[in-house]
Amino acid sequence: MKSREKPPFQNITIIGVGLIGGSLAMAIRQRFPSVKITGIDKPRVLKRALSCKAINIAGKSVQQAVRSADLVILAAPVTGNLKILPLVAKNCRTETTVTDTSSVKQILVKKAVRLFPGGNFIGGHPMAGSEFSGIEAANPLLFQNALYILTPAPSTKRQSLRRLANFFASLDARIFITDPATHDSVVAAISHLPQIAAVALMNSVGKHHPDAPSHLAFAAGGFRDMTRIASSPFSIWKDILSSNQKEIHKALNIYIKQLNKIASMVDSSPARLSGEFKSSCSLRSRIPRSMKGYLAPLVELVVFLEDKPGELARLASSLAKRSINIKDMELLKVREGRGGTFRLSFENRTVASEAAHALRKAGFDVSGNW
Repeated sequence: MKSREKPPFQNITIIGVGLIGGSLAMAIRQRFPSVKITGIDKPRVLKRALSCKAINIAGKSVQQAVRSADLVILAAPVTGNLKILPLVAKNCRTETTVTDTSSVKQILVKKAVRLFPGGNFIGGHPMAGSEFSGIEAANPLLFQNALYILTPAPSTKRQSLRRLANFFASLDARIFITDPATHDSVVAAISHLPQIAAVALMNSVGKHHPDAPSHLAFAAGGFRDMTRIASSPFSIWKDILSSNQKEIHKALNIYIKQLNKIASMVDSSPARLSGEFKSSCSLRSRIPRSMKGYLAPLVELVVFLEDKPGELARLASSLAKRSINIKDMELLKVREGRGGTFRLSFENRTVASEAAHALRKAGFDVSGNW
């Protein structure tokens, strides 16, 4: 949705126009069409970014691109951002807000504190992504309802922090503010560890199990869900794993200890695993069903759609007529020839109740706990 509000930043430079940088550019231009965005990347990437209207200008150099910018976003890999940080600090204005999108924060914020003594650098990490990469995978909806973490330093200006937080919130991201050390510790456990676990599980079953490699077609939904991120390219993860080594090692040790405990129980008495299952079930229930709604959990409806042309369009039309916005949508199950079950997420109980009424009136089978 385009905004009539005056954007807080008129000239933005994005260094690294890949999945994250490109998606941010698209989301910003969609929300604030008047904003001028300059991209810095390889010529072929910039050519593609211009053709899909993610950026207005293909920057020729970092020095030139940051001089007139109100906001600079470093969206390269972690090591790339670290290398380019001094160049940005030397050439941007003291009133320019500088942020990044790296998924490791301590190493970068520590360096930025020295380079930006005026407190105009604010660490950032959008908790959104894909198993795909590059400008070709960029999507302006990538940040909608996604968690966007900001990690200010003690020297960060509070006014600058509020301004940046409000800007990303205007892209429909959900803002969370914490310190860099806490960020790296938590993200090692909830993001970096799952990536390593998915890779290990896929290779264990696909390469080292005596029978499973030739029967991967047997893999059902649970296995596919757990290993989806095993498709992520190593080029994305190389810098992350080396930059957050200490915290990842800590998380891995905890996980290995838990796996060894479970292995021991399987060997001695599988019945003892009852407590582990109950504990994991209880703990998982504390995670909001829609991680995109982490800060303010969304309210969900489950809707069954018959397997016939136009049903999904009819559902969307029934809600659009009442100006009801779907915040998130997930296909849960498909029964070929019969239909599919969708989970729809709404902003609050009132909106979910209105949606349920509209969909039932249109003849849809709706259930939910609103």
